[in-house]
Amino acid sequence: MADHPDYLLDTMILRYWYDSRCQKEHPNVLAHVQAACQPDPQSQHVSRLYISTVTLGEIEFGHRVTRTPNATEQAKSWAFVHQIGLVPLDVTRHVGEYYGELKAWLFNNCFDKSLRTRAKRFRQLVDPISGEDLHVQENDVWIAAQAMTHNLVLVTHDSHGNFGKLLKAFSAKLDVQDWSI
Repeated sequence: MADHPDYLLDTMILRYWYDSRCQKEHPNVLAHVQAACQPDPQSQHVSRLYISTVTLGEIEFGHRVTRTPNATEQAKSWAFVHQIGLVPLDVTRHVGEYYGELKAWLFNNCFDKSLRTRAKRFRQLVDPISGEDLHVQENDVWIAAQAMTHNLVLVTHDSHGNFGKLLKAFSAKLDVQDWSI
């Protein structure tokens, strides 16, 4: 991976950065962010921090479904997202290609073999396998695909279960860090 990487922060890492009530993770994420934003002594490269449009959608969804909406808190969190200087990263056709590769790996390695028959595979073109079927968060796969597409370090706290297996399987193509520890 690159000597001076750029980073794609997932939703949970962003929450730990924003929410000082996450007493264990918040200072760790802050320290990593501050270190990433320092110029490299030799090249003077300053790492860029990216946010996925998928993450932005997850944040908006969270605001819209909360049982006790707090407009002030929602405005503060959006102001934080916009003021910290994260570069928004869109989903593109190339991201879709990596997403397909990642999800196919999950299907071939983490899905019940008895459900992977020829007839079932054809059916999945019409009614695809969901993240729930594969025991992963679908949006995490999209965010990982964005990191792969743009050769970014994926910063996530989610590296367990089938998603963790996926990250390990693609470790040659995808650098992953957990800034919460």
